[in-house]
Amino acid sequence: MATIKTPSERITAEVTSWPGVVAGAGRRGEFAFRLGRRELGHLHGDYAAHFSFPKQVGIALREEGRVVDHPVFPGRPGPAARAIRDEADVRDVIELLRLNYDRAVARHGLPAQASKAAAANGSMETGIAGLYASTPQSLPFAPALHVRAFLLRREPGNLLVYSTTTLGSAGSAIERLGGISRHYLNHRHEALFASEGLDAPLFVHERERRSVAETYRVRATFSKRHALDEDLEVIPTPGHTSGATAYLWDSGEHRLLFTGDTIYLDEGEWVAAVLPSSDRSRYVESLELIRALDFDVLVPWAATAGEAMLAVTDRGDAQRRIDTILERLRRGEDR
Repeated sequence: MATIKTPSERITAEVTSWPGVVAGAGRRGEFAFRLGRRELGHLHGDYAAHFSFPKQVGIALREEGRVVDHPVFPGRPGPAARAIRDEADVRDVIELLRLNYDRAVARHGLPAQASKAAAANGSMETGIAGLYASTPQSLPFAPALHVRAFLLRREPGNLLVYSTTTLGSAGSAIERLGGISRHYLNHRHEALFASEGLDAPLFVHERERRSVAETYRVRATFSKRHALDEDLEVIPTPGHTSGATAYLWDSGEHRLLFTGDTIYLDEGEWVAAVLPSSDRSRYVESLELIRALDFDVLVPWAATAGEAMLAVTDRGDAQRRIDTILERLRRGEDR
């Protein structure tokens, strides 16, 4: 068995054992610890740790001699640094990271827990600011899976992504949130779960129009990758169906990727859904495209009943999970 020897290895082993924490290399040589999109602090090799604390906490830690000014922000009480020279420094860096972790959990909860709690009580709240979910609906052919539609609350106008028959019961809640200006589907199978009384203009890939129009009135179609306003990107990802499309939304706090069934959550695992009618080679190409996208929340159409409806992630984690799916699909597996 390998022995953890270096300070950074010892710190990483402890901090990533805390629920919800992920770690990975950043763009400026740092190695950061995150809870959702919130950074708890980061390391520069085995020699220094940097943090950001509330003003009064930073002042108190300086008075205790536990941190000094951040080298980039001298004189500012929030940003702080701690040299790592011995085992006592390693232990205190872990404690300082724990301060930020406990404060983040107390204020915002664990990302997966927030999602799972909302899944259990049927609330439209998802634990992600600006994102609201419909009441879950079980799939008749796979009752262990629940599907949802999601409302994206945004200044240019709210969007609805996906479809379920349960949206009708959420009419008053949707109105309180500002209504729906546009409705997007990932793929044609969602049209089998159309809600009565939903009259928002619907947009789908042109290859999905004929099938979707049997249930919904389609306002317009698209065929290429494009942007809506400054915060949403429409990204065709054929494979599961010929017109399957992902949507990447920058909420200001998160970058959320809506993948429909191209990637969904089976007891928390990211999986694919290759059907007899799917195009495996194009599916692989689309997963490779998704792997290159910058997002930190995966929002599929389907997830295991009672489990988290979405997955908080980071670049490295997402790429590892998609690589695992790609390996399975290239071996001829279907998920």
